Amino acid sequence: MLDFIPLSIYTDLFNFLIFGLIVVALYDSFSGQLFEPAVRNINNVVGPIILIVVILYMGLRPVSFEFGDTINYAHSFFRLQMSGVSFRIADNSEWVFNTIMLWFAKYGNIHSFFLFCATIYVGALWWAFKRIFNKDFLIPLIVAMAMFEFWSYGTNGIRNGMAASIIILALTYRSNLIVMVLLSVIGLGIHNSMSLMLAAAAVAFFVKDSKWYFYFWVACIPLSLIGGNTITNLIIDNNLIGDDRFEQYLTSTDNLNEFSKTGFRWDFLLYSALPVVVGYYFIFKKKYTDVFYIWLYNIYLLCNAFWIIVIRASFSNRFAQISWFIIPLVLIYPFFMKKFWPNQQTKIGYVVIISYLYTFYRVLVAL
Repeated sequence: MLDFIPLSIYTDLFNFLIFGLIVVALYDSFSGQLFEPAVRNINNVVGPIILIVVILYMGLRPVSFEFGDTINYAHSFFRLQMSGVSFRIADNSEWVFNTIMLWFAKYGNIHSFFLFCATIYVGALWWAFKRIFNKDFLIPLIVAMAMFEFWSYGTNGIRNGMAASIIILALTYRSNLIVMVLLSVIGLGIHNSMSLMLAAAAVAFFVKDSKWYFYFWVACIPLSLIGGNTITNLIIDNNLIGDDRFEQYLTSTDNLNEFSKTGFRWDFLLYSALPVVVGYYFIFKKKYTDVFYIWLYNIYLLCNAFWIIVIRASFSNRFAQISWFIIPLVLIYPFFMKKFWPNQQTKIGYVVIISYLYTFYRVLVAL
């Protein structure tokens, strides 16, 4: 455990690490050397080192209230240890995560458990980006780690982070239905909030026209402004989601400090709109026809539209995060997959800057 690092600066040190990686990404982009074989070779050596450092730093953090729900996961873990229950496969909806926790409670310790969770969270995301971007995975992965919610969902919303990374990995197996379904079952067994992303993926797999998803996303903004509370109550009263935790997120007032203020969050809406605009530009203006990208874009629009409807809920970040996990891919994917401009590497640098601006703001200004 990295208990020699003061708790007061533990998260700050991670943010400084990310800032340093952003500077490196910008240098590679603006120097025009991003796609040079030598730079690619260096990145493929440095990339796994960064991966290991992030996993160790995240996974070996002290057990403290400083990291949100880390302490609650620890309490659940210690209760399992003291219960003396024998190891078995859990039989509830989140059976994968509960089975993992029970195994470590029986045969490991709390630090090896959190290290394993961080390995799955960061490692699955790295694997997905390796599959998508091949030798150019490092900068897209840096963009993903620089998103303001990345650290939080490795130390606070641990199940959400693990599940989302596995589901993103599952989406990369679009051409291998068996593997995609298997990984999706595992992700859903870690946190059943991923049912929203999987449902969106299923719809978008068959209905491919992005303009309808775009129109729906835009329409949800005035719909939420006018009748968001009514629609949320309708969802709850008629049990339209069919999941107790979803409904708890919609109705709970136990933790109104999840954001510093609730209500219609225009700042988060603007943050969510960035990938909408980027995807619109490539698909409708540049006539980009990559099947995988269009699929991701449509999934994002559906998931984010649902969050817009329930945006006033005190735990609406839990719904927002389901779509926000996809933001790095929607932002960066076309820049690495097709040449649109002679100075494309420079434009990648601008994307890196723009994607990091909100994180920089959030690091300096509290929720």
